[in-house]
Amino acid sequence: MSPSRRLPTLLPALLLAGAGLAALTGCSSSDGSEGPAAPVASDVTVLTEPQIKPGDPVPAPSGKVVLTLKGVATTNVGKTLQFDLATLEKLGTVEYEVFDRQAEGHDVRFSGPLLRTVLAVAGADGATLHCIALNDYAVDVPAGDADEFPVLLATRADDKPMSVAHYGPTRFIYPTEGYQLDKTVYDPRWIWQLDTIVVR
Repeated sequence: MSPSRRLPTLLPALLLAGAGLAALTGCSSSDGSEGPAAPVASDVTVLTEPQIKPGDPVPAPSGKVVLTLKGVATTNVGKTLQFDLATLEKLGTVEYEVFDRQAEGHDVRFSGPLLRTVLAVAGADGATLHCIALNDYAVDVPAGDADEFPVLLATRADDKPMSVAHYGPTRFIYPTEGYQLDKTVYDPRWIWQLDTIVVR
């Protein structure tokens, strides 16, 4: 597939195919009332097609582990599902640009698999993602966010793998264009230096 292929404007509808739609929380409409805001065009570019799909076995990591999932049906190391960078990116990658006000303070083009893809491959069946960073920062993220938004499990920033010093090796990215996301609700979910996701 050409790297320049763009997903349709109705990206959320595509992302929700085959998945249940949970109620939106923490969003405000343009008039200030609570409720989902209609998304506009999202510049989400498909970079690579998945080589590992839901139902496929996931090989044990041969390189440095960059992410561990617990509480999932698919496992490859004991009762956990562990990914090295190469295997994680075999789930298929997309990219989009956001204003990273919390870390970089400017526009950054992030890429990696969509969170919904990671959860599908993992066989995750839970309402909450308890996310833990390398520095032990932890935040609970509703699993429904992965269906409602194109949440990215970023592995690269501006085409480069992210080091620990540069907020990596993985982090959650939410879209900043086309969605009216309440900063007080969603900013804490932009967890960086992500190490472990416990599905509950």
